Amino acid sequence: MATRGGQERGSVRSLERGLALLVAMNRRKRASVMELARDTRLPRPTVYRLLETLRQAGFVAYGSSTDRFQLAPQVRALSDGFADDEWITEIASPLMAEFTRELVWPVALMTFDEGTMLVRETTHQASRLSIDSGMVGRRLPMLRTAAGRAFLAFAPDNERGAILELLNHSRSTDDRYAQGTQRLNVMIKAIRAKGYATQEREINPRTSGIAVPIRVDERVLGSISVIWIASALTMDEALHRFIKPLVHLSGRIITAMRNGSVLTSARGGAATERFPGIARG
Repeated sequence: MATRGGQERGSVRSLERGLALLVAMNRRKRASVMELARDTRLPRPTVYRLLETLRQAGFVAYGSSTDRFQLAPQVRALSDGFADDEWITEIASPLMAEFTRELVWPVALMTFDEGTMLVRETTHQASRLSIDSGMVGRRLPMLRTAAGRAFLAFAPDNERGAILELLNHSRSTDDRYAQGTQRLNVMIKAIRAKGYATQEREINPRTSGIAVPIRVDERVLGSISVIWIASALTMDEALHRFIKPLVHLSGRIITAMRNGSVLTSARGGAATERFPGIARG
């Protein structure tokens, strides 16, 4: 639908440019006008005008000594309604990247959200062996993913009961497994005994996965999974290669969260204590 001036309703070009500029500034601590013009592909006079508007609104600050711009505290008002946990980006993400650098295969961190497992972070883009892309933000069925099974198995009893009640009322065929109480209980008991959950070719027919929970005391914050091409490794081979590093990764995330920073912890430690089904060593 068009306005009287011929512009398409719902598209405000100056707003789009201003948002693009904020995104570009978010990638840099301090930026010059030339750098921002190059990053946004906007003319320098336009960048100047937008920066001045944002500065007057309190979203941008200017350093006269450096002749550079940076985001101002007012930008925090834009994210007040966005519940993104800092531990994922500040703690888990770099540790996940380290895992993939060492073991090559990608890992994914998922959290429970509205009856599904929401992919919050992955290293697919950093792994040459990944055949998945654009995974962040995808919702995957809880009972068909290793991450969802691990989350459910280690969740506190009252939380697990509430989740299963939610899934029981779901119309999705992916959630029908929740209605088989006896079969589900057997699965949960087995996962708790082993300390991890698996899935073989259930989401992508070409990949399989292993997941462990990220568990702080009795609270499960999410699950972390390693994903590999199923034709390259059998499940037994993958368990032998990945389970201890994956448990260690979860333990490092937990330790860093408790200490408030990313720390290099000793091998084993807290992670092994939380997974009795995993042998020490």
